[in-house]
Amino acid sequence: MSTGDGQSPTFDPERLKKIVTDSTRSVRPPPGFDPLKAPQEELKTLGFPKRPDPALQPAEYAFWQEMFAPPVQFEAFDFEVLPPVPTLRRRFFVPLPRRQSSSNWSGVYITPRDGTVFSSIWGKFQVPTPNPPAGGRATEKYHSSTWIGLDGQRRYYRSTLPQIGTAQNIDPGSGAPKKSFSAWWQWWVRDVPAQAYPTTLASPEIHAGDLIMCFMQVADDRTGVSFVITNLTTSRSVQFFQTAPLTDAGHPFKVPGATAEWVMERPADAPDPTPLQLPDYGTVDFHDCGAMAINMDTGQMVERNLSAATPMDMYVVRQKPERTVKISIAKPLDSTEFLTYFR
Repeated sequence: MSTGDGQSPTFDPERLKKIVTDSTRSVRPPPGFDPLKAPQEELKTLGFPKRPDPALQPAEYAFWQEMFAPPVQFEAFDFEVLPPVPTLRRRFFVPLPRRQSSSNWSGVYITPRDGTVFSSIWGKFQVPTPNPPAGGRATEKYHSSTWIGLDGQRRYYRSTLPQIGTAQNIDPGSGAPKKSFSAWWQWWVRDVPAQAYPTTLASPEIHAGDLIMCFMQVADDRTGVSFVITNLTTSRSVQFFQTAPLTDAGHPFKVPGATAEWVMERPADAPDPTPLQLPDYGTVDFHDCGAMAINMDTGQMVERNLSAATPMDMYVVRQKPERTVKISIAKPLDSTEFLTYFR
């Protein structure tokens, strides 16, 4: 998953787990709980995002309805902190005509307009099946992650990136390589190596082909985010609220809301900062994608779609001869949908 700048900190799983535990809030709802009817204060207590206003936020509300509609069942929030995955320098996009490129990301991103910032983001995708690419070796690791996030594109001072999605990996094993799938989230912080670790969710379980809905909503004071991931195929959902990581002065970071992105990524593997090989994941269809922008002075909200999105392609550098080759391509389809595909 995405990582911060700097050298790897000493990995202390218990300390890191305490940091995450102390900064998150989630209560498993009682049987029969209905987020579509529950009071907003009860939603907040349980770690849910606020229910959108159907009149002012129709696309977001429609997504919310589908994400929580029966027979979805809510599972207990639990997680495992993985070893940090540091990089010496975060990889940002290289400007190209009408699209951008990255060594580890492909997908699309949008920016707010008219003095607004993003306050929520949502999207749906089907979990891809990873396979070794043509000519791949059985001893090689092939990792990928599919996610939504806020603020990952702009390279500004002390930027942060809250994100949530799924991982699809192939690791060497005794005999045949082993494929694995999981849900995860991370709140990456620039220049704070201690935050450079992904967090795997114990539930919902993830399988190839599952239809996943991801949703993030920024708190009114911009110092926290509500996360939801729902597996529509298995009708299982997990929700939680996380307070932003702390600055050196001990205050929570604030979410700028400067970009919203939907991404297929190839992560790195500690201690090597080089991105791992991307598996042949086929095609991922991101659909029902959108974001809400708000004017912090007036409170006026406007829904944004992908009509003005910037596509991002992922590339690698091949040798003999040395050349740049695109390996994951973004293809916009309409105002709420796009594809990424392996090449």
